[in-house]
Amino acid sequence: MIEAYFDGLCEPKNPGGVATFGFVVHRGGKTVHEGHGLAATPYSDGATNNVAEYTGVLRALEWFLLQGLEKEKIVVRGDSELVVKQLKGEYKVKSPLLAPLYKKTRDLSSKFESLTFEWVPRERNREADRLTNLAYADYTGEKMRAPTTDVMSVDLVFGADRDAVTAALRKAGIEAKATAVPGGTRVQADLPAEADALKPLLKIKAALENKG
Repeated sequence: MIEAYFDGLCEPKNPGGVATFGFVVHRGGKTVHEGHGLAATPYSDGATNNVAEYTGVLRALEWFLLQGLEKEKIVVRGDSELVVKQLKGEYKVKSPLLAPLYKKTRDLSSKFESLTFEWVPRERNREADRLTNLAYADYTGEKMRAPTTDVMSVDLVFGADRDAVTAALRKAGIEAKATAVPGGTRVQADLPAEADALKPLLKIKAALENKG
């Protein structure tokens, strides 16, 4: 199986900043290709974060086609819920700016025999995030943004059974290890070292324990 991760940003303002994209391709657990660059004319109305995200997907698909990989099983992952859910048909595309990018992406997708899109949390998209930042730095000459690769290890005990905890974590898109312990479930996860990163986990914990 071939895996691709994509990302996009638009800074210092969205819209109207410098929109850049990045993507990385893995095969057999090894990195086989990286790509990054501008996603739109800088400081224009067309420079937005979502345009950048879509461009990351498009450039990855274009690379696959150039390599003749249409018959391979491919999974494309990103942390943009909007883009991933639009490409999976779960969200409608209402933006006139995104509609052409959506159509082009779907047209390219139809050329593959086995292509799926998956959402992943931000902490699992670090390589594509790094490349997106690199593209921004290459264009502006500014120092890259503070890295988003720092993580904190969390170890909590939920007062709920393992099946309920696992289902809630999966629904929230949180990757964590859930282990049954006396009186509940032990949850271990690596989260971004950010102030609000723990809130979704604590919200799930409170909801499950209140049910009990």
